[in-house]
Amino acid sequence: MNTDYSKQGLKQTEARSAVVMILGNSNGPLDVAGIKEELEKLDLKVDQATVYRILNTFHEKGIVKRIEIGEGKYRYEIEKEHHHHLVCTNCGKIEDIEIDLSDDFDREVFKKKGFRVESHSLEFFGVCELCQK
Repeated sequence: MNTDYSKQGLKQTEARSAVVMILGNSNGPLDVAGIKEELEKLDLKVDQATVYRILNTFHEKGIVKRIEIGEGKYRYEIEKEHHHHLVCTNCGKIEDIEIDLSDDFDREVFKKKGFRVESHSLEFFGVCELCQK
């Protein structure tokens, strides 16, 4: 996890540090509204446009990953080991899950379709444990 953004020529600000901390402590990707809500809990008054600018800059520098899972908006997470997501279709909760899809997967796709995989995204949609109760 490369969260030392000062090494990438970015000025260290309270808002940027807070965004990195919020995303680093999250169990899944957050949207701008969720990040803004967490900033407010820290008593940081950061407007939505500033949050977008921070996230876009972090995305350009490879600090955060931007994902879209069919909601019509982006969610953000710290760049880290490759993983996938569990999406609850009832409450909307999104959680990270690590599943090893080895290089055999990429080779199998190439073997069957002649398609060279450069990256992939995999989301599982269903009902989370809390919503099943």
